[in-house]
Formats: sequence, C-alpha cells, structure tokens
Amino acid sequence: MPLNLPPHTMTRGLRRAIASFLSPALLGSTLGLFFLAQHHGWNLATVFAWMAGGRFVLLLLIEFWLPAKPEWRMTWSSFWRDLKYMAVNGSIAGLVKFGGAWLALDLSQWNLGIVANWPFWIELVGVLLTYEFFQYWYHRFSHEARGRFGKWLWHTHVAHHLPDRVYLLMHPVGHPLNLLISLALIQLPLLVLGARAETIFLFNALMSLQGLISHFNVDVKAGWLNYVLVGTELHRFHHSADMREAQNYGVLIPLWDLVFGTFFCARGHLPARIGVAAPAQYPNSTEIGKVLALPLRWEAGPRATLDTAGG
Repeated sequence: MPLNLPPHTMTRGLRRAIASFLSPALLGSTLGLFFLAQHHGWNLATVFAWMAGGRFVLLLLIEFWLPAKPEWRMTWSSFWRDLKYMAVNGSIAGLVKFGGAWLALDLSQWNLGIVANWPFWIELVGVLLTYEFFQYWYHRFSHEARGRFGKWLWHTHVAHHLPDRVYLLMHPVGHPLNLLISLALIQLPLLVLGARAETIFLFNALMSLQGLISHFNVDVKAGWLNYVLVGTELHRFHHSADMREAQNYGVLIPLWDLVFGTFFCARGHLPARIGVAAPAQYPNSTEIGKVLALPLRWEAGPRATLDTAGG
C-alpha cells in the first residue's frame, strides 16, 4: 500500500535531511571527484568546471525551494545589483585567479617551492594554513584596524556587508580592491610554496565550495564540521548586524578564529538582522558608483568604532 504523506510533512522531512546531510555530502562528493579524476587521469580544469557548475545549480534550486528565511530571498532588485557586481568583479577575478593558478601550475612542474616534495596531504594542509593565516588577519584588520589605514581597509571591504540579506548569488557583492587583495592572498601561497597541480585543484575546489555554501540561505547544520570548515552557519553570523555575533573571519577553515578567540557559533539560531549597524552612514548596496567610491572617504571609521552594534 503506498505511503501518502501530506506535502508539509514531506517538506519538513526534506528540510531535516538537507540540514543534516548536505554539508558532508558536498564535501564528500568534492573529495570523491578529486580521487576519481586522479585515478582516471581526467583533465582537472574540465572536472572543476563541471563540478562547480553542477553544485551551483543544485544549491540554487534548493535555496529557491527551501529558504531558511523567506525574507532573505533574492529579489529582482538585488538580482540586478548582483549582476552589476559580477560584471565589475568578474574580469578581475578571472585575471587574478586563472592567471595565478596558471602560473602556479607552470611553476609546480619545476618543483621549485618549499612544499614541492612533501607528501600530498601535508602539502595541502600547509597551503591551507598559510593562506588562512594571511587571509584571517587581512579580513580581521579590515573590520577592526584603527587610524586612516583601518578606515581605508574597512571602506574597501564594507561593500560586502551592505546587503541586508545573505543568499547564494550575493557572494560577488564587494569592492574590486577588496577582491583583488583577497585573490592575491589565495594565489600567493600557491606560488611561494610551489604547490603541485593536484593540490592547486583541490584547494580551489574547496574554496569555491565554501564560497558558495557560506552565503547559502538554507538551514544547514554542519555539526562538528563547523570546527573543520567554514560553512553556512558560521559565515552567516559574520554578516550579522550584532557585533557580539559578527565574528568568524576565516573563510575556509576556522582554525585561526579558534586560536585567536573570534569563533562564534550559536546552533539553531539565525541572526536577527543582516548588514551594518548604521546603514544610513553608507550608500545603498544598489548604488554601485557610490559604493565603489567609498575608499576615497576618510570621515568614517572602521566597523569596530563606527558600527557600535556590528556590520
């Protein structure tokens, strides 16, 4: 006899399944594809493109169907805003990311780097720790540094915190200067350490996965994985308008947040409000010209001093 469940019961069951299993499933599939590509000698660039495109479509469909907060859904206004930032930042991302990755892959053939002859997994950990250390302090300084330089850092970074909702497609919203520095920090460890092609592939695969899922408007409970990888639960709090919650400066692994006391996770809780604490002091995120001009302003301070409740 067929089991006919009410639609709302099926939806609740699907929400629970996604909340519990999506994070480990995405991580497992990424690692699985990496090992398959290694075993069969597949072209890593092709595998990466199909993998990134496939999981983007999957996550977009899940987010549309089962949002954690309906009020955080993408609107037509925010969609057109996102497209503008994609256009501005896309060329920069392409030049730095693919140019840096190409150079890193080329140099890796000569085994010139520090980690060139290390075992693969030790090499990957070394690259991750090095990248995250520099990224963590750059990100934290962008929020907390004082003085004129601190103001400038915050104004190059605040564009990413102006939106009042987090969802998959808002990830590109940001200032191109901030993007340029961030991408340089991604490629620098690959170049200096001399990582091999396999390490570069898996590093970028994990980076692209976490970049997507960290802004995912779906209730995802990563459990113990929150202490291994930065995902939806942790990064959502980073966008909170409450300074007590707006921590978590790591973007791939939370190790340095744990070490330096900026790790925050309140399971089962969503931020009451997303964005900066004093939005009237900034242009609207849709006013892209004014947002791009923010680094030229000196009258406002960094988030820690200007936004008394977060950003």
